Amino acid sequence: MPYSFRYLFMPTALGLCLLSGPALGQSGGVSVALSDNLIVLDSRSRSGSIELVNLASDPTEFTLSVLSVKDTQLDGESLIRWAPRRALAPANRTAPFRVSARPPGDLPPGEYLIRVGATARVQSPPPVPQEFENAEGEMEMGLSAVVPIVPTLPITVYYRHGIETPTINAGSLVLTPDSITTMGYFPVTKPEPKFSFVGAVQVIEQNSGTIINQGRLHLAQGVSASNVNMPRGERAMLANGVYCLRIWHNWPAEGEPNQEVCS
Repeated sequence: MPYSFRYLFMPTALGLCLLSGPALGQSGGVSVALSDNLIVLDSRSRSGSIELVNLASDPTEFTLSVLSVKDTQLDGESLIRWAPRRALAPANRTAPFRVSARPPGDLPPGEYLIRVGATARVQSPPPVPQEFENAEGEMEMGLSAVVPIVPTLPITVYYRHGIETPTINAGSLVLTPDSITTMGYFPVTKPEPKFSFVGAVQVIEQNSGTIINQGRLHLAQGVSASNVNMPRGERAMLANGVYCLRIWHNWPAEGEPNQEVCS
């Protein structure tokens, strides 16, 4: 029984931004995914959840544990609580994974990056005795042994404590007439690179309301700038078109955008 894995990502034209859950897949072996791989906790949203997805034909057990807490001596137990620690997802079903903030009273303000791992192990039925030919050419009964790959899916948890929601600033549209993939892009920068940005963006043609691109924009800690692209696709850029980048500072988007920049 072969076991292999590969990461799958949703196609995007935003640049350094859209995230979807990494998945692992191989027919007849480990086949798991995450509904998302990013959770943001703060004073407004002190809990979050994602789904652990079992795409295999056998039950799969997920084991959840904190892998690391970046740039601090604190451990995961002192910042977050998560449940379940172990979850058995039936064949072709999902199991929820929930995280909540539980910081100590003297926690300094800042953004804490906690890396969580979801280790998946398929619960295969016991091997069936099989007949095989030995070195002397005689038939014997035996068991075939399979050593499966046990993948660990990474989950990023940001916990923002005592700080305002990080923002980004958008620049003017930059046209790329020589590019075969993009019509142009809006550059974006973070005022405070040490914090992450996780928000929603949308590029539209203002007069028609046509959506050119949209999704989640994630700039990790330490990343100061990126581009929100306008993919060329099958549409041509209108000579008199007005293109706007709309930005929400939270994900998912709620209400009116926090910022809008038009060409």
